[in-house]
Amino acid sequence: MRNYITYIISIALVVTLLFSIEKCRYIHNRDVANLNALTDSLTHFKNKLGTKTAEIKTLQLNKEQLQDLILNKDKELALLAKEFSKVKSIVKYKTLVQFDTIRIAYKDTTPCLFRRSGEVKENWYSFSYNSDQKGITINALSTHTETTIINGFKRKWFLGRESVTTNITNSNPYIEVTQIKSAEVLVPEPWYKKWYVWLAVGISAGIFSSR
Repeated sequence: MRNYITYIISIALVVTLLFSIEKCRYIHNRDVANLNALTDSLTHFKNKLGTKTAEIKTLQLNKEQLQDLILNKDKELALLAKEFSKVKSIVKYKTLVQFDTIRIAYKDTTPCLFRRSGEVKENWYSFSYNSDQKGITINALSTHTETTIINGFKRKWFLGRESVTTNITNSNPYIEVTQIKSAEVLVPEPWYKKWYVWLAVGISAGIFSSR
């Protein structure tokens, strides 16, 4: 019987050791990835569609780290995150749209000669213009926005059913989201993190120890 007890305890210790090794490896890899993400800079590349894509590495944070490093430093983002019972991911980026020159020719020229020019600068857009009897030319037209994408769980009331939801918010009131396609890849939980594995190990060790 003692041999059985020793055998079970040895198995439990080996499983515990494997779990500790895997957990330490995961934490180490995550810390290295986060260090790379913190020091990473925005890059652009031409994708397979022939258009331009912006890329940057992603931070991997737990709930407490997300609160301390991100939400506590951004009040607006924190307010948007409060709409979720559990936040899974956050993406926040800035967009600048620019047009160099837009020419609009009149179909019929006006009978009188004139020329007008000026600049328009508002919070969300700016441009300069030149107008005469032949048409109007708009130069340096630009607009900008800051977009926040939050993915997580939402529920309509405290004990309501949770649903995975994606929110997209633009700071520019003139920009409206017209369509969203959102999907999440489900990653299976590693065996060493499953609660019933450790429950089985604990029960087995307890039974054989009692004998």
